[in-house]
Amino acid sequence: NIDEFKNMVDRFHAHGLEVIMDVVYNHTPEGNEMGPTISFKGIDNASYYRLLPDQPRYYINDTGTGNTVNLSHPRVLQMVTDSLRYWVTEMHVDGFRFDLATILAREPHGFDEGGGFLDSCRQDPVLSSVKLVAEPWDIGPGGYQVGGFPPGWAEWNDQFRDTVRAFWKGD
Repeated sequence: NIDEFKNMVDRFHAHGLEVIMDVVYNHTPEGNEMGPTISFKGIDNASYYRLLPDQPRYYINDTGTGNTVNLSHPRVLQMVTDSLRYWVTEMHVDGFRFDLATILAREPHGFDEGGGFLDSCRQDPVLSSVKLVAEPWDIGPGGYQVGGFPPGWAEWNDQFRDTVRAFWKGD
């Protein structure tokens, strides 16, 4: 419940710990054109999801889950940024780790460091003041963007992770 979450965050803060929420705004459980209609498909499929331009019945699948949320659409972008601001202003989280963050910065032509979502985070008075951590890859074209996120963003570095993992495993 909301009060328990706020209490948890307050207790972490009282002990000098920050709360970074892991969020997934890049896909939904609706899958591809064969998946169930749970919410966004039934509301406005063509706005909420990236669809193949020449065959809009089919989904662009840069996530590996069947669909890719379309943050290029202004209402979808607004929904995501409103959600993030809620978690900061109401629930007092200190930042976010974004799953497959490259997708969030995709525009119709591909990854764009100056794209709508990244610009929104950079310009928003609430979001620009919290910690933003990108998992900087997806499976789409040009999806590996380690080092490609703008100033203010931290990034996971899979090469460092894999090197450290290999060291600890004795590889």
